[in-house]
Amino acid sequence: MAPLPPPPCERAASLEVRKSKRVLLVHCVGGALLEIPIALGREPYGAKRDRDDDRTPEGEYHIAGHARASRFHRFIPIDYPSIDDADRALREHRISPATHARIVRAQLHGILPPQDTALGGFLGFHGEGARWRGDLDINWTRGCFAMSDEWIDRLVRLAPAGTPVRIVP
Repeated sequence: MAPLPPPPCERAASLEVRKSKRVLLVHCVGGALLEIPIALGREPYGAKRDRDDDRTPEGEYHIAGHARASRFHRFIPIDYPSIDDADRALREHRISPATHARIVRAQLHGILPPQDTALGGFLGFHGEGARWRGDLDINWTRGCFAMSDEWIDRLVRLAPAGTPVRIVP
């Protein structure tokens, strides 16, 4: 007897970005797995360290709020910078103890951390919008994860605020 196909994906249990493969894996409640092609930041190698470095972060994050309209069709924020990002930056003297405390406090309260620090912010998943339609074969974002407008519309329905996001090299 042939194995049963996986159930349809009605909700994401977690998201995993594999930067080296330029893919977003949606691990669905019930066992289904979706694979979405993505574009990354213009500097795809290495973890994001600073605002305007065009790198995509690496580590453990969460969807940090509801999707909103954007020039890239729709945008879903993640809670970058994480406590790990802030700890590393503090050790390396790239942020002050006060900025570190602001990031940690926000993370512990489950709210979007400050987006105006030296570490950068305003990162997440978005569509292509009119300008980049069909350009997922190159890395063109400022550190976000871009996908087709059709996929971002689907991701909005699948991944509510709080969904875990793991980003690996």
